[in-house]
Amino acid sequence: MSARIISVRLDAAWRRALLVVPVAFVVVVAWLGVRWCFADEIAQWVPDRDAALLAERWAPDDPQAQYTLAKMSELTFEPDALAEAAARYERAAALSPNDYRLWLELGRARGLNGDSAGSEAALRRAVALAPTYPEPRWYLGNLLLREGRDEEAFAELRRAGDVSPDVYRPQMFNLAWTVFDGDVRKVLDTVGDSPSARGGFIEYLVGRKYLDDALKLWRALGADAQRAQSASGGRLLGALAEARRYHDALAVERDLLAASDESQLRPSDIAVGQITNGGFESGVSAPGAVLFDWQIAPLPGAQMSLDTRSPHDGARSLRVSFEASDNVNFRNVGQLVAVEPQSRYRLEFYVRTQDLKSASTVMVAVADAADPEHPLAATQTLPLGTADWRQTTLEFSTGAKTEGVVVSVERPACDSPLCPIFGKVWYDDFNLQRLGAPAPSR
Repeated sequence: MSARIISVRLDAAWRRALLVVPVAFVVVVAWLGVRWCFADEIAQWVPDRDAALLAERWAPDDPQAQYTLAKMSELTFEPDALAEAAARYERAAALSPNDYRLWLELGRARGLNGDSAGSEAALRRAVALAPTYPEPRWYLGNLLLREGRDEEAFAELRRAGDVSPDVYRPQMFNLAWTVFDGDVRKVLDTVGDSPSARGGFIEYLVGRKYLDDALKLWRALGADAQRAQSASGGRLLGALAEARRYHDALAVERDLLAASDESQLRPSDIAVGQITNGGFESGVSAPGAVLFDWQIAPLPGAQMSLDTRSPHDGARSLRVSFEASDNVNFRNVGQLVAVEPQSRYRLEFYVRTQDLKSASTVMVAVADAADPEHPLAATQTLPLGTADWRQTTLEFSTGAKTEGVVVSVERPACDSPLCPIFGKVWYDDFNLQRLGAPAPSR
C-alpha cells in the first residue's frame, strides 16, 4: 500500500473563516459548561445568598441554584419567604422533574403555605419517583394525618416504618398513640401484621411501662415470629425482671430458649422453684445471656472454671481458685431463681476444699432479689484446710411479694484491710426444694 499526503490550502479568507467557526463554537460551549459547573458548585457549597444569586445568573437552568435559594428563603423568616421558597422549589422541580428530593421539598413548602392539595400532589409525585424510599411516604402520611384521613395516613406511615424501622417506626407509634389516645388495640391495628412491626411495638410498650400489653402481644406471636424478634423479647424480659415480675420473666425466657440455636439450655431446664444447671452439666452461659442461669464474672485473684476431675456427680463441678494477696470482695458466682411467695424452701449443695487459707473464707447466701444486700439465710464460712465433698443445707422463707431470690457464693468482709485468701473450692449439685408455707411466727 502506498502512502498519500492530502494537503489543504487555506490561502482564501473564506477557508480560514470556516476553520475559526468550529473553534469558536467549541470555546463557547466549553465556557458555558465551565460556568454552569462553577455556578453549580457555588450554589451547593457556598452558604451565601449573593453567591447563590450569582450562580443563578450564570446558570439560570441549574436546579441546584434554585434549590439553594429556596432553602435560604426559608431561613429568612420574611413575610413572603415561604411563598418565594415554594416558587423556587417549583422551578427546581421543573428543571429536574425526575429528582424526588425536589418534589419532596416542594410538597413540604406548599404544605407550609397552606396549599394542601398542591402539597399532596407534589408528595405523591415524590412517592411515585422513589417508591422504596421512606421520606416521601413519611411526609405524605403526616399531611394526610393533618387532614384527618387517618386510614390513608397510617398506610403511608407504616410503609415508611417498614423501610426504615429504626428511624420512622417509633415516630409512627408516637403519632398513633397520640391520635388514638393511648388505646393499645387501636394503635395495634395501625401497626401492621408483620413480625417486625409487632416486635417494634412490643419494645414501644415496654418503654411506656405497659408490660401487661407487651407480654400479651409477645405471647400472641408464633414460635417463628418469636425467633425473629428475639431482641424484642429480650427487652421485655429485662423490663419484667426490673419490675420484679420474675414468673412472667421466666416464661419469656423459656420462649427465648425455645427459639435459640445457641444456648445449651432447654426451656424445661428453667422453672419456678428450681435451680438451673445445678450440676453445671450444661456449661456456663456468658454473663447476662440467660437471666435464670449462673452468672459468673471474672475477678483478679479468683479464677473460676468448670472442672471435670473428681466431680461430686455427673461430669463437671465449678472450681474457684483463690490466689489473692489482698482483700478480695468476692461475690462473683450467683443465680437468680424464681420462687413462690410466702413459701419455705431448702437449698442443698455439695462443696469440697483444698488448702484453703484466709481469715475470711466464703459462704453461700440466699437473698430476696428485691433486697440482695440482706440475706434471708446463709451458711457458715468454709473451714480452713482440705476437705472432701460434703453436703450443706440451709432453709429460708420468702415474703408475701417475693417472686425471686438470688443464690450466691460470697466472701464476708474482713476486719483487716489486708486479708489474703488462697486455696481452691469446688461446688456441685445445687438443688432447691419447696417445703410448703412458712412456719407461723411466734
